[in-house]
Amino acid sequence: MLKSSLHPLRTACAPHPAAVWRVAAVLLAVSAATASLASQEHAPPSVAEIDAWVEAGMERWDVPGLALAVVVDGEVFLTRGYGVRELGQPAAVNEETLFSIGSCSKAFGAATLATLVEDGALTWDDRIVDHLPWFRLHDPWTTQEIRVHDIVTHRVGTGSNQQLRPLAQNRRDYLSRLPYSVPVHTFRDQYGYTNDMLILTGELVETVSGTTWDAFAKERLWTPLGMNSTTARMSTANANRNHAMPHAFIERRYVGSFNTAGPALEPVAWQYPVDVTVPSGGVVSTAADMARWMKFHLGTHTAAPLSWASVERMHTPHTVIQNPSSWMTFDGPGAYAMGWATGHFGTVRTVGHAGNALGFNCSIALVPEHGFGVFTNGNRNSELPFVLTKWMVARFFGDKEMREHDWHGDRERSVAASNAEAIEAEQARLDARLPQGASIPLDAYVGTYKNGYAGELRVRIADGPADPLRPAEGRGARWDATPGVHERAEASTANTSVAEPSAPYLIAELDGRERPIRLPLEPWHLDQFDAWYGDIRIRFSFDLSDMAEVTGVTLDYYGAFDRVP
Repeated sequence: MLKSSLHPLRTACAPHPAAVWRVAAVLLAVSAATASLASQEHAPPSVAEIDAWVEAGMERWDVPGLALAVVVDGEVFLTRGYGVRELGQPAAVNEETLFSIGSCSKAFGAATLATLVEDGALTWDDRIVDHLPWFRLHDPWTTQEIRVHDIVTHRVGTGSNQQLRPLAQNRRDYLSRLPYSVPVHTFRDQYGYTNDMLILTGELVETVSGTTWDAFAKERLWTPLGMNSTTARMSTANANRNHAMPHAFIERRYVGSFNTAGPALEPVAWQYPVDVTVPSGGVVSTAADMARWMKFHLGTHTAAPLSWASVERMHTPHTVIQNPSSWMTFDGPGAYAMGWATGHFGTVRTVGHAGNALGFNCSIALVPEHGFGVFTNGNRNSELPFVLTKWMVARFFGDKEMREHDWHGDRERSVAASNAEAIEAEQARLDARLPQGASIPLDAYVGTYKNGYAGELRVRIADGPADPLRPAEGRGARWDATPGVHERAEASTANTSVAEPSAPYLIAELDGRERPIRLPLEPWHLDQFDAWYGDIRIRFSFDLSDMAEVTGVTLDYYGAFDRVP
């Protein structure tokens, strides 16, 4: 089932003054793009061909619903919805259905900074600490040297501390824990994908502008562009009846990729009424709105909120990417720009990104020199949006080999290889397990432990029924499985493979953002225990002194904790 809108999106408002001088250049670019398409030996795909490919792809990857927008020669070719907003319900996806766009939000973060730069409120070369004096990183020199342009170009080295997401009370609390994290590379030494610095973007914009990031983006970007459904507030998105539900595996302990056939998909709750990761993620939008966003970045929107010089700067390579990820629509080395990744795909230059959130995957790719753009979003985690984007660019601009290439097969083989590695690693872990229980009585592990990164960890003995928090679950060893206050009471855990632990047993508890995180500890062997938070396994390894006294504990994701006397 699908709904479509094939008319160009034309705004009734007058051209933005900054856009007037660009019209002639844009018309020349569009004319050249049209001539280029006309000169190709093959015809661009028809709407019917696109429909057939998408519907077959959704069945192949088991995707309930999908939104698609395509811009050709600077004008909207189609905005379209396929499938259903929620499994088991008849409501169809259309071009106005809201989806979480995950890290496609990063381009909006860069654009809000560009707006403040054009306002004269900051410069790209400003030091972060000049605007946020409290901000600290892992070493004093990096703290003092990090500039505005660094935080949107993936070269700071902080990595992505997603495991802080369920703990941090707010964005500043999240950022205040970064000095305790271990950098993944030296500052400005190489490309290193980071959500943390785009989270910092939100804090910087709010401090300089004096308003929330969502309100600033709405006033300065979304409203001028006519993106009237776009928001960074989950509660706002959920209040709109036309929103897609995310889908995921409820099954815990499933070894393998979220892309593959496994336990049955079920609708799960949207997460976080206010997301501390905005604008690294957290933006919610529609195919129709994202078509307007693409027109702006292609220079054909008549109400551009930023100068073309700022748009070009955001598309300009800054940090070399030697080995592109599967979501990047280019071959071989490329680069990260500002909120966008860029490189060559066949003979054309692309500018794009992708996004993941629990139960959502999206992809966007622009071919600026040809006035082309494609955006797609599905309401389950799968590779389909990335495959669809590559197929679409190849179908419009590729040679015969690219047009006939098996893009599905590429990703399926990669996913199968990843699954095999995961299964092999799990088997090796099982084979190394010793047939021994805990080395000391359980009450010897009881106590309070602390570190600067995660805060306080409390371990106690429970002798009644298990009381773990059972969140709706995602896939892929990410922390998007975090529960929110909107977790559905009816979300069944009956199909889980988890047996209730035998009493007495240990419970570990961390201070969560929305409620305490309680983790029943299951003995593995000796002083090692397993805990499961959603589909995330957290290994606990207690440290013992020569006198068999527990001195600390080390956790996956959270590091070493010292025992509090």
